Amino acid sequence: MNFKEKLTHYAPPGVNLGQELGWFVGGISVSVLYSLSFLFRYSREYQSLFLWDGVTRVLDTDAVMPDFVKVLGGSLSIFLVLALSMAAVAIYHYSYHYQDSKSIYLMWRLPNRWELPKRCLALPLMGILACLCVALMLLLIYYAVYMVFTPQACLAPAQWQKIWSVILGVGI
Repeated sequence: MNFKEKLTHYAPPGVNLGQELGWFVGGISVSVLYSLSFLFRYSREYQSLFLWDGVTRVLDTDAVMPDFVKVLGGSLSIFLVLALSMAAVAIYHYSYHYQDSKSIYLMWRLPNRWELPKRCLALPLMGILACLCVALMLLLIYYAVYMVFTPQACLAPAQWQKIWSVILGVGI
């Protein structure tokens, strides 16, 4: 049994699961590609830390790299959009039961009363979880790039705490 066949137990009967998976994979791909804008912003900020002394680049010891959260900007925002669009998928899954064969009547008669919510919400919740996991993984990778490649003399302190202050919405 392949992955797609396993997922059919979590989708409304008759829904085009291949098409939905294709749209989701496309959304994840676009989100990952958009997140690469972090690397372009980081590269630009990194280059500004150096001065030319005629022939070579020299680190400007007075230069300070902008905070990680500022360089990150909205690079991961498309993941939020994709995760929020999963609510529309859940609504579509529920309304799909009322189309054509009216499988909603079958769903109401099933002995497991959780079958309808499972088939409407499971895939969207898996999609949200996938978005969060990929976004978190990219956040950690980008943070590692920022911390490893930025010269120590140019780093502002407490970068990790600043990430949490943005996530929690509090100032440091």
